Amino acid sequence: MTGDARALPEAALEDVAYLSRSANRVRILEALAEESHTRRGLMDATGVSRTTLGRILNELAERGWAERTTDGRYAATRTGGHVVAAFAPTLDAMAAVRSLGEAADWLPASVHEVGLDAFRDATVHRPDPNAPLSFARELVDRIGGAADVRTLTYLAPPEHSVAEVLHERIRRDGVSSEFVLAGGLPGYLSEDPDRRARWRESLEAGAVVYGYDGYIPCNLFVIDGTVLVVNTSPEDGSPGAFVESDDPRVLEWANDLVASHRADAERLEAGTFV
Repeated sequence: MTGDARALPEAALEDVAYLSRSANRVRILEALAEESHTRRGLMDATGVSRTTLGRILNELAERGWAERTTDGRYAATRTGGHVVAAFAPTLDAMAAVRSLGEAADWLPASVHEVGLDAFRDATVHRPDPNAPLSFARELVDRIGGAADVRTLTYLAPPEHSVAEVLHERIRRDGVSSEFVLAGGLPGYLSEDPDRRARWRESLEAGAVVYGYDGYIPCNLFVIDGTVLVVNTSPEDGSPGAFVESDDPRVLEWANDLVASHRADAERLEAGTFV
């Protein structure tokens, strides 16, 4: 109900607190959810001392999350397996928040469809203040060896670096390329004779370009399965730092985001840039 305080389940909060207060509890329950162990094997797998292990096994058994099997081994119960499956993504999501820092703000709300935990191993690239075009150089390097490039953006590529390399790779090497250009970007590109000629030649060489009139939640590049989510300065719109991920879940999310905007966009022909 809008405006009403949510009633939080106190017992469930206590269960979360129980696990989160001890890395040993998490390690032991995760190990038991993967396979059954002897007590000695569990000590070796987790590095937990005998005394601590015994206490935690008793606690997990009292909660119905672990049990001793008929052959004297220890295993997670089905409930314990469910607890691990629910808790691990939350833990990884919080780890992602810490590792991303302010870069978490660059990710659109739709990342929750895949889960923020998918970004746990993402890399944040922050430009050198003395090298404001570092992102452009990074794109040049990546596009120079790419076989497939997809983009959802309202940013015009820097003219004497990214645009030229991208054009040459498409025209000369037949690089697979798809662009969803938003925010009136096709019209802007058409205003400059050099840009206009390059995009027309790229389309004639096989590039697939769409014009999207609505709002896009982020500037996104997918280069050979690597996803780059670009931070954009609110002051001048210039590209800055970016988040990089090779996680398959992030790639699927990025491809879906491009596809969803492409579905509502107009495919452009070479004549658009005459």
